[in-house]
Amino acid sequence: MPLFNSDNEMGLHSSSNECAVSESKGTMNIALISQALPYLPSRGGFRLYGANLARCLSKRHRIDLVSLLQDDDDQHLEWPKKYFASIQTIPTANKSFVQRTRSFVSRSVRGIPLNHRAELRAILREGIANRDWDVLHIEGGFMGGIIDQELPIAKVLSLHDAEALRAREMLNCRLSFRERMYYTMTKYLEPRYDRQVYPRFERCTVVADRDLKFVRKLVPNADFQLIPYGTDTEYFHPFPIQKQKNVLVFHSHLGYPPNIEAALEFANEILPIIQREAPDAVFHLVGANPAAEIQALTSRTGIKILANLPDLREAVCSGAIYVCAIRYGTGLKSKVLEAMAMQMPIVAYHPGSTVGIDCVDGEHLLAATTPQEFAAHVLDLLRNPNKAEEIAKSARKLVCEKYSWESRALVYEELYQKVKEERRRQASNSGDHRK
Repeated sequence: MPLFNSDNEMGLHSSSNECAVSESKGTMNIALISQALPYLPSRGGFRLYGANLARCLSKRHRIDLVSLLQDDDDQHLEWPKKYFASIQTIPTANKSFVQRTRSFVSRSVRGIPLNHRAELRAILREGIANRDWDVLHIEGGFMGGIIDQELPIAKVLSLHDAEALRAREMLNCRLSFRERMYYTMTKYLEPRYDRQVYPRFERCTVVADRDLKFVRKLVPNADFQLIPYGTDTEYFHPFPIQKQKNVLVFHSHLGYPPNIEAALEFANEILPIIQREAPDAVFHLVGANPAAEIQALTSRTGIKILANLPDLREAVCSGAIYVCAIRYGTGLKSKVLEAMAMQMPIVAYHPGSTVGIDCVDGEHLLAATTPQEFAAHVLDLLRNPNKAEEIAKSARKLVCEKYSWESRALVYEELYQKVKEERRRQASNSGDHRK
């Protein structure tokens, strides 16, 4: 049965060629404002999402980038030069305790963080005046808060997921005291911030239906649209590598609480059931920065960690079955789309791992709700390789048809044109002839 019914608001387009040039309604000048530098390959959601959109949109439109620099972003400035007409950056380091405190209070009370606001305002006002921008695309809720509401231009805020909902989900995971305090505070403070910020934009986008329902209820006076993640179907493709017959594989950031929970549940509750029937079954964890709890799993027979690989595709594709036991979190699980694109037969928890993906149980993957059902599905695929191959091929076809980044870019193009026209009509009605 279908695990997720596509909302017709998505406006999905089919595209078999990643980032192939498609017909559009004229060239636009787009400003991408991001709270982290977009580049590939990368692991952060805003980096990944912005980079892939720019990769496709830049074939048809001029895009200028304004980005905060976080972590090691300054080491990746070469990548954006291939796709952006101009790049302006704002370092985030070296803010004093007093500055951070003032910014936090202003964010909590007025929905306006103060840090970086003055620098961003100057850049955007110059860009609107001199670069003839048609629309601002803002990546991240924090950036949404520091955007000047009075800027005379159409604005789209890409949220990915609902932060307040995410905080609730994270509190279901094993967390350090500091993490638990942070997400508890976010759970109570974020709704006020969201109610103040989201209505400032012509449109806010999220990537999963569950998040869409949550934010619509939380902020009924804002306008939301569902635009799911894409995946790079050229980069993530079936590798011609020998399959290891009884290897079960999962890839993710192995320091992120929902992924830690998934890995531990599979290792502690599901794998022992499988090994009673298939004693030679082994579990490979592939990913970055494994937490201490994950590293401790290697003391057990049949569990191996492949950490911080420069390229994880071969390690994933060498497995026989991809297993995703994620129960918590928000948004759409891009790791599942990547596994589908690599033509892996998948067993996953529903709805935790499948939310937002227009997949059918039994056709594109096998869905489970309990450890016992999960283990039974894995054993079924191990015993029936032809069935596993059919499911894997169907999953690859689904991703190529519905989840290419080109299809995301086309949806955003339509949205940009729509909000630009809405802004023009609003300005005309009010006697303001700016954009």
